Amino acid sequence: MSVVRVDARDAAAVTEVLLAAAECMRTAEGRRGATQWIPARGTMLATGDLHDNLAHLHAILELARLDASSDHHVILHELIHGESLTSGMDTSYRMLVRVAELVLAYPTQVHPLLANHELAQACKLRISKGAGEQVQLFLDGIDWVFGDEAQQVSDAVDRFILAMPLAVRSACGLFCAHSTPAPFEVESADVGALDRELDPSRYADHDGVAWQFTWGRGQTPESSRRVAERLGARLMVCGHAYVEQGAEAVSPELLLLNSDHARGVAVEIPLDGPLPSATELAREAVFLATVGFEG
Repeated sequence: MSVVRVDARDAAAVTEVLLAAAECMRTAEGRRGATQWIPARGTMLATGDLHDNLAHLHAILELARLDASSDHHVILHELIHGESLTSGMDTSYRMLVRVAELVLAYPTQVHPLLANHELAQACKLRISKGAGEQVQLFLDGIDWVFGDEAQQVSDAVDRFILAMPLAVRSACGLFCAHSTPAPFEVESADVGALDRELDPSRYADHDGVAWQFTWGRGQTPESSRRVAERLGARLMVCGHAYVEQGAEAVSPELLLLNSDHARGVAVEIPLDGPLPSATELAREAVFLATVGFEG
């Protein structure tokens, strides 16, 4: 399928593609509240944080083979706030535009997930990563590129972000989110809220479900098993944590992935048979830097 590319310097075109993709995600078949449900057939290519790594996005798309079957799915999250700046500003809005184009081309197959950096950007919370205070650097980048039209682009970015699901699930027992609640919040987390429309004004609440499933840290084998039990999930795949080797099984139920750094990975998960354990999947992870190379 052909992906329609837009000029990422054209405010009207960028606004249009972001808003169209936001509407596509909100009205997608299988969307239930803050969760996107997909059929228990085909494959899911699971990934971790990308942080504006365009080369690794290209590798992920090559592995995903979206044109080969409409039952090939891919998860994409933590898209923005990379460490490479342009004239001292963050122009990673372009990664959002690229992913919005993919959503429109493959509306049932490409699944952006809400992550903590996107949540911070939409809610205008301060957040720092290598390059500095990322939210302001991102706004500076939009202002630098679009000038008087920067506000409409920024508003469209926020709409696109807040349309992203918190979770992608399948009846086979797969649960994908940016994170899971920290151990001390496992019992109090309102997991039922994942199936309801979330109030945008509550996204920044530190004890809210959006925060817990994007910011949660410190998962243990015990807390992971309990979260999976509460969710009715057999396998959870998340990002958010730094994983030096790219993939780490916290427990048989929880796999953590990174896709942004030099050892970033992706893993393919079958949806139409018994799910592998997180431990098995960690061994099968593909290093994105090697995609396209033999040997």
